[in-house]
Amino acid sequence: MRINIGILMDERAFPRLIIFIIIVAILIFSSFIYWINTAEKRAISQIISRAKKYKIFKIRGVYATPASWPYKEDIIRLLDRLNDSGFNLLIWFVNPRGKKAFYMTKYYPVDKKYFLSGDPFRFLISEAHKRGIKVWAWFDFMGYRQLLVDHPDWGVKYWNGTSILEKPYRGYYPLNPANREVVSFWKNVLKELVTNYNIDGINFEDDYGYSYGGEYFSYDNINRELFTKFLKKHDIEELNWPNDALPGGKLYNLWIAYKCEIINNLSKELYYTVKEIRPSIEISLAVNVNLNWTKKTYGVDWLTLAKEGHFDYLTFMLYTADDKWLVEKLRYIKSMLNDTLSKPIIIIGWELRNKRASAWIRQALLIREEGYNDIIIFWAGGLENIKDGWKSFKMFFGSMKKI
Repeated sequence: MRINIGILMDERAFPRLIIFIIIVAILIFSSFIYWINTAEKRAISQIISRAKKYKIFKIRGVYATPASWPYKEDIIRLLDRLNDSGFNLLIWFVNPRGKKAFYMTKYYPVDKKYFLSGDPFRFLISEAHKRGIKVWAWFDFMGYRQLLVDHPDWGVKYWNGTSILEKPYRGYYPLNPANREVVSFWKNVLKELVTNYNIDGINFEDDYGYSYGGEYFSYDNINRELFTKFLKKHDIEELNWPNDALPGGKLYNLWIAYKCEIINNLSKELYYTVKEIRPSIEISLAVNVNLNWTKKTYGVDWLTLAKEGHFDYLTFMLYTADDKWLVEKLRYIKSMLNDTLSKPIIIIGWELRNKRASAWIRQALLIREEGYNDIIIFWAGGLENIKDGWKSFKMFFGSMKKI
């Protein structure tokens, strides 16, 4: 009987070949990871070296949602993270888009489970102040279903007359910013908030109710009547409602100007409502950098708001992984707000959520190099989820000159 020695040798060699390939793959992968980690360390080291030339940011803030830090031990852990890393401001979401509030209030539904061991927001403020950390309430203007069941005229309407109560937009219930009863509601909410809680500031969302998620709202009788009066100031007597006010309508540009006037006056009213109670409260508005888009979409003319000083700060959401775009927008903002009463604060982070820590502090450095004194990171969860997120900012802030 003849035996094919070559086949036997191949059969015996095959398992060894597989093992060899696996070992080589592991070595290559390990080398790649080592190279990545080494490159990351070099990048961080270079950023830290450049940062040494600059004074530390005055405001060093972080956004956080209570749902991610629900218990007292979580709050302590978060505040210790901030304190150890060099942050001095926490922006805490108190009423997330019409969901249950994370503070004691008679104006919003409250999650009772969240308050089983006391008032966590009051606890957070006290513990933050012990660490020298300021607390701003992150405030949203969204309504909720029961509120509109009780006050059906408070909700916005679609262009065809359908109410938001009949057809919630993705589960949300925007309120009509032109309705004086809605304005009174917001004023009362803010009065209660600043009276009952020793917060240091409030950061408003910019979606007051004229738009949300690309959908345009508030084609109701209140806005129709107010827009008609607005048109008369421009010697326009005829209005085909709502067609003339829709995108592409012949009065659409004036509709945008009208919305901006409503929001500008509303912002001023809310600003002084808070200031009359607590003059030391710092009030800011989170805005998109695209001025034309914010005017068209939300009725938010942040340039006019800044010139008239209806906010202490405008917090610009510059969410990007493109450093070149970031610098371009930083220079644009500076040129626009050169002689205004409101100061800019730059927010970065969301689009960096899948990037390494060096990308976060590199953008922070670019902000400082462009002459900005304040920065906010969106968000605490993002820093928590990336390797050395908090540690990198500790090194970054620690390398800068103290004020």
